[in-house]
Parts: sequence; C-alpha cells; structure tokens
Amino acid sequence: MALLGLVLFVAGLCLVPLQETDLFFRLANGEEILRTGYVPGRNLFSFTFPDQPYLDSAWLFDLATAGLYRMGGFQAVVVGKTAIVVATFIAAYLVLRRRGSGRVIAALVLAAAAFCMRERLVERPHVVSLLGEVAVLSLLPALLDGRRRAWLLVPVVALWANLHAGAFVGPLLIGLAGLGVLLEEILTPSLVSRRAVFRHALAVALCALALMATPAGPGIFRYLSFHADIFAIHPVDEFRPLAWRSDAPLVIYAAVLALVLGLGAVQRVRPRARDLLPVLGLALLAGRHVRFGADFALVATILVAPSLTILGARRAGRLAPGYLGHFERATGALLALLALVPRMADVERHGRFMDIELDRANLPLAALRFIDTHGLRERMYNDFETGAFLIWQGYPRHRVFVDPRLPAYPREFHQLLGRSEMTREEWTRTMDHFAVTSALLDYAGINRRVAWWAPEQWALVFRAQDTRVFVRRLPAARDLIARFEIPASFTFTADEGSATIPLDTPPAASPVSLCEWKLRLGDLFFDLDRGHDQRALDAYRQALAGPPGCLAPEREAAACAWLGAIDRAAGRTAQALALLDRSLFLAPDDTAVLANRALALETLARPREAAQAWSRIAAIAAGSPLGDRARERARSLTHD
Repeated sequence: MALLGLVLFVAGLCLVPLQETDLFFRLANGEEILRTGYVPGRNLFSFTFPDQPYLDSAWLFDLATAGLYRMGGFQAVVVGKTAIVVATFIAAYLVLRRRGSGRVIAALVLAAAAFCMRERLVERPHVVSLLGEVAVLSLLPALLDGRRRAWLLVPVVALWANLHAGAFVGPLLIGLAGLGVLLEEILTPSLVSRRAVFRHALAVALCALALMATPAGPGIFRYLSFHADIFAIHPVDEFRPLAWRSDAPLVIYAAVLALVLGLGAVQRVRPRARDLLPVLGLALLAGRHVRFGADFALVATILVAPSLTILGARRAGRLAPGYLGHFERATGALLALLALVPRMADVERHGRFMDIELDRANLPLAALRFIDTHGLRERMYNDFETGAFLIWQGYPRHRVFVDPRLPAYPREFHQLLGRSEMTREEWTRTMDHFAVTSALLDYAGINRRVAWWAPEQWALVFRAQDTRVFVRRLPAARDLIARFEIPASFTFTADEGSATIPLDTPPAASPVSLCEWKLRLGDLFFDLDRGHDQRALDAYRQALAGPPGCLAPEREAAACAWLGAIDRAAGRTAQALALLDRSLFLAPDDTAVLANRALALETLARPREAAQAWSRIAAIAAGSPLGDRARERARSLTHD
C-alpha cells in the first residue's frame, strides 16, 4: 500500500500539462535524426553560428522523444516521461528496502524527495539521469562485495551517456563511494576493503571511458566543461546557485537531512562514509548549480530513510503488528489523496480530471501568426527562452537567432547575451553584425532587452499581452510599418521592469503621417490608461484637427463617432453633433452614430430632425428590434 501510494503521488506530479520549452529543440533534433539517419554535428538550427560544432550526447533521448511524438503527440511524450520517473521511484524504493528502510518510511521519504524535485520532473533527458543514479546506487553493494553483476555499471553508464550528458554523475557516485570505502579502510584496515577500493577505482576508470561511447566521443568532456561557469557569463536560471528564496523546499529538505544525521549521531546511528560522501558530493553540486538539486534530493534518501528507520525502530517495536499494517495503509491512502486533490481542483476550475496536452498559455502564438502572415521570420532576433519553440515550429524553413542549446554557441556570444546593460547604439551595431531585420521579444514586462531597440532604426509593429515585435526600418518593410507601427518605445529598470513610453511625434524615418500617428497614440493611451481617457481624447482630437484627407476614411469615421459619443454623454451636445455629422458623411449607414445623433438633436430641442434620424435608423434596421424601437421613437417625436 505504501508503494502504491508513492506511485500514485509521483505520477500525479508528472501527469500535468506540458510546459517544458526545451523539449521543442529535442523534438526537432530527433526528427532530424529520423529524417537523415545521422546525428547532427553542427548547429543546424541557427543562422547566427550555423557552422559551430555541436554534439549533444542526448541524441538517443531526442530520437525516442520524436518517436513518441509521432505515435501520440505531446500526450505520449508526457506519459513516456511519467513512466521513466515512476520507474525511478519504484527502483529507489527497492534500493531503500534492501538497505534496511521500512516500507512506510521509504515511501514517505521518497515522496518528500519527489515534492522537492517536482520542478525537474519534466520532459527533458535529466529524468533519465535520475534513473541512472538509482541504477548505480543499486549496483554499489555488489561492487563492494566483488560480485560480477557490479560490472553492469559500465554498460549502464555507456547507455546513460547516450541519453544525457549528466551520466558523469555515475562515475562521480562510484568514485565518492570508493573514497568512502578508502576512509573506512584507513580507520579499520581489512583485506576486503583494500580490494573494494581497487574495484571502485577500476569501475571509475571504465565508466569514464564509457562516457565516451557516444557520437560526441571525448567531446562530451568539452560539452560538460562548457557548463561549469556559464552562469557567470550568461545567467541561465538552472545554473544559478541554490537560494532560499527560490528553492525553499529543497533547503528545508537538506536541513531535515542534517537534523536526522545529527540525531543519529547522538543515538550512535552514524552513516557509513561510502553512503555519506556521494550525498555530500551531490549537495556541493546542487549548491553551485541548482539543476542538481533533484539529483541530491533523490540520492540523499539512501541516508535519510535507513537512519529514520533505525531511529524509529524502538518506538515502532512497542506497537502491535496490526497497528503497523494500519499505519502503512494510512500512508498509502494519504499519498493517494495528495495525488487526487489537485485533480479534483482542476475539475472544479477547468472541468478536466487530467490534462497532459501542451500548455499554450505562455507561447507567443498571436505574435507568431502576425510574423508569419507578414513574412518576418527571416533573420529574426529571438530571446534565448523562445528559441526552442521557434526551432520546432520553423525548422528547416527558418532558423533562429539563439536557443537554449548552450554549447551550440561560442562563449563570446553568451557573454553578449549575458550583459545586463547596453546602449541602443551598441545593440543596433550588434543586430547589424548579424543582419537582423526583425525581432520577437517575449516576457516583455521583465525583459530588459525590450528597451534596447531605438525607434529611429526599429519600428514597433506588434504589441499584445507580453509580446513585442520590431521591424528594422528598411525600404522593403515600409508598407508594413505604415500599416502597423505603434507609437511607443520602452525603458527598463531592475526595480520596476519595463515601461511603455509613448512617442508624441513619429521618428524621422517613419512613413506614418502625423495625424495617423496621433490617432494611434490615442489608441495606445486608451490601452495604457484603462479608464482614464483624457490623454486618449486629446490625441484623438489632435488627429482629427489635421488637414482634410489626412486620415483614412474608416479611421476618421470611427474616431469621430467615438469622440461624438463621449461629448454627447458629457453634455457637450453641439460639439458632439458636429463630430457625428462628420462621421456620417464618411459612413452614412452607421446606426450607432445615427442613434447618437438623434439623441443629440433631441437634447438640442430639434424634434423634427431627430424624428428624421430615427426614421433613417428604422429603414436601415427594418425587421429588427432596433428598427422597431426607432420607428416608435420617430412616431412619438412626430406626434409631439
């Protein structure tokens, strides 16, 4: 029951909408392997550094993921990921049981680890590394005892290396366990321990060689070393140090581990060095790069669960066996309930018990429709975070500026992307160097680069939700800019994020006339001010004050109609009537404008003209409720 509850709890953490954007470049790479029959050796997906050597040893994961997607789309990928994670926790449970942990404690400790790991239980090759770590832990006792099955470590690491470069953790765990055996040998010398130390050293050497049994060969070590200090150059979140503010569950988990070890020391329950050192090694890795936090949480269970079992043995021994069985069933039920509650909440909110499709909420789909409609993909700048999705959606027809495959780009490029401050002139020269002609920026509210696009060289042509699209002011883009340019620029501060700065007059190179610019400025103010319309009203009036024919007829009619309605409601009836007449001159059959004009005429005590206006509405909207009401109103005014 405890194991069943653990399986349900872990599956519940995994069977959620797909949000992992790195998966998209994995799919694209897998599809390329399926299409061509070989693993790409250079950066095929980018136009900035297309000849940069790139060999990711996770090719087998990419291939499997692409195969799953072909079979059942994103749902199949999520189910495949869930199967790997569930298998990992079942295997970890069995390892803990063999190391002396009780069933209930093993299930609860692994559930706590899974909760701390939940942000890493995503559709990435890292989940294979979690399974690989459990496989290594399961074989370490055989290595210690000299059993033949221990040498399965070598093919396990070789296979692991073709699924994820994190396979280096395998030799690391073996080496740290061997170091622990050496320390034990120094403290309590024995012939068995000396042979075990030699076996561990040999296993480390063979597994290090097995790491190279991939298409990357020795390049896997260059691939790994590239990531060592990347956060100092390009602050990618998963390579940041562990922090309380962002990683509280993991920090608490580590504190509980330290508390358990401390209590064990008081009760003379001390972990063996061969078990302690691998956990400490991963703790150091997680402290430097938070991406290893999940690995630490999982491997640390080999210390927590057995220690808690020993510490709780005396108290549990006082209970009747039946109570222990009840406790196990209650644990399984609790874990199952914890898996079920979020599902019931989803049913309340969305009406679906389980949603494992792609979560499209955070993807810039509207912006991409605009970009594709107007042919802006070629030489388009994109942010690091959106590159993977653009690869999957656009390759091979289109390539990206950058994407999350870190070693696919040189270090100097990451230094450029990692800069937090840059003048607009520097940024424009950089875009010139890469011949960029358009730009897609997502997460614009917190994206400092949104402020680096100088309006003199770049026109903002799309602004919706948290996405912005810029186009370089080139002759080929003149008509597009004339149709869509938005009169805005942006600033950015670390405290406030980005802010929209309306541009009162068009840049010198803009093809938009001043009166149309003012009209668009009013639209922008209307969106920014949300209920405080004075700036928008002033901009619309300035636009309408331009020379005749300056505005497109439909734009002029709409602006006059809206301002006329505002003036009529505010009691500025004569001013409203002039605007409404101007709108009707351009759009004579607009019933909303005719109705506002009729009401204005009534207010000005001109019933005959008002009745004519209502009669006009009745004729246009004949047979509708509006037409019937207009006819009745015209009759009433005529009789009066």
